[in-house]
Amino acid sequence: MDDLTQTISNLVGILLGLVGVVGVGYFIYGAYMYLTASGAPNQMERGKAAMMTALAGIVLALVAYGVVELVMNAVVGNPVDPTVPDPTTRIGPDSNTGSV
Repeated sequence: MDDLTQTISNLVGILLGLVGVVGVGYFIYGAYMYLTASGAPNQMERGKAAMMTALAGIVLALVAYGVVELVMNAVVGNPVDPTVPDPTTRIGPDSNTGSV
């Protein structure tokens, strides 16, 4: 189960990175179209539409990532980190005797 969880996590990370790169690239393309429009309303609208589409895609990808994380945590649960000590375990010079 840990291998499947790690594989899904890696795949989601790769896809999110790819969507981010494409989204930022498309946003830059839209900004370039808007800035080089020279007052042409048609090209300015196309540039604004491209930038809004890119932003919507990036937001949608982040929401999808959150949903995947929620589902993975619900299915797999939050495994206990072995590096975090158990709060009920006493640590100190009198930990063997049980006295405070």
